[in-house]
Amino acid sequence: MQGMHLTVLSSQCVLLEPGVSLDPANPEQYAADIIEFLQKNRIQGLIYDLKELALIDKTYYQWLKYLFTLCKLNNTQLVAIHMKPSAAYGLSCFMKEPPPFETALNIESARRVFNQV
Repeated sequence: MQGMHLTVLSSQCVLLEPGVSLDPANPEQYAADIIEFLQKNRIQGLIYDLKELALIDKTYYQWLKYLFTLCKLNNTQLVAIHMKPSAAYGLSCFMKEPPPFETALNIESARRVFNQV
């Protein structure tokens, strides 16, 4: 998929690493490919790696919420990992409620959220 790299970690868990060409302003362009991948691989947990993201603005947050909705429609749990303090601060500046997705420190702790240890 253009703009992201997906790595299957187990039979039911995948790591999504966004690339520099990911366009969070147009999330609809990724919907069909993401849903097809989740369904084809019967993914129950999607780990979204935020390590390269210094700041989460409103547009990027809308993208994450859109991805959460796609996951939820497929009965897949979304966990964001490696959120930098600056990204967390940026996110907190405009959030009015907790994010719909879970967060974790790293892959190992995210997998615990999925009960796949």
